[in-house]
Amino acid sequence: MPSIDNQILEMLARHDGLSPDDIRLKKLPGDASDRRFYRARLPEGKSYIIMQLETGCPAPEDPDTLPYINILYHLDLCRSNVPKLHFYDPAVGLLLLEDLGETTLEDKIRQQGVTAARPLYRQAIDELLKIQIIGTRKRCEHCIAFHRSFDEEKFFWELNFFREHTLEGYLERRISSGDMQRLEEAFRQLCRTLAAEPKFFTHRDYHSRNLMVRDGRIGVIDFQDARLGPLQYDLSSLLRDSYVVLPEDLREELIEYYLQEKDRMEGTVSDRDHFRKIFDLVSVQRNLKAAGTFGYMAVIKGKKRYLQYLPDTFGYVRENLEKHRELQELKEALLPYLPEHP
Repeated sequence: MPSIDNQILEMLARHDGLSPDDIRLKKLPGDASDRRFYRARLPEGKSYIIMQLETGCPAPEDPDTLPYINILYHLDLCRSNVPKLHFYDPAVGLLLLEDLGETTLEDKIRQQGVTAARPLYRQAIDELLKIQIIGTRKRCEHCIAFHRSFDEEKFFWELNFFREHTLEGYLERRISSGDMQRLEEAFRQLCRTLAAEPKFFTHRDYHSRNLMVRDGRIGVIDFQDARLGPLQYDLSSLLRDSYVVLPEDLREELIEYYLQEKDRMEGTVSDRDHFRKIFDLVSVQRNLKAAGTFGYMAVIKGKKRYLQYLPDTFGYVRENLEKHRELQELKEALLPYLPEHP
């Protein structure tokens, strides 16, 4: 079987009619995904991103049954700035995509500082509202995101994933049977509250590493797990991001900007107290889910570079557990098993 490099070069030759000598191919560093990515540079400054689907999983012949392509089509209809799909080769599991650039929002902040990135965060919120409001308004049964959701069981599964891989796995906590029951009951209570919220189209992983910056414009990637969920889920991913910790005053400013723009688009007046409470509650679930991924990557995958983000992630959790009486049971059940805050 030809090497992956040769498979990519052959695909580009079919698509663009180029000789392999005209193409410079580079494997890109991966994040937590099992997919692999490459950048192909062509003459005259042209470039593509090539996505290789997870090896061992057969690629569907019909591109519209592949979650990434299926959801990309829907987001494109909503005028979201997602990469264009140029070509799909199911025989080798390769997608030829528009290149949205090499700089993530996280990179931009580390280069220029948070203050300089304020306009980019507003733009990220504008893109998010297209996904959530227009994406929901254009509901289409053909889009698989409308057939899966953050229901009580999904939220609960993610919290148990955190317990298994981070509390009991990486941190090696031994949870007594009584504490285990209290923890699961507190998890259930939180999940029921979140699952009862109105559901909108949700990106599901909307943070600084999945937002690209090119020519001053935000582009959105890694949306293949989109589903229905609370509005606050993606906003908490962005503003209580494990990779970039925003100053509290900027976070407050951006929440208000989000609500003003949402109300303008929907012609509504949001209950700010309720919105903020659910924002904090869903942040606890979302941050624990992220911590679960970091523990899983370290213990199961042997990728320990994500552990550096646990302190800030647990910091968010501690902050919110202290704020709401609805979280008192979870606070009492969980905090004794978390590391001391640095």
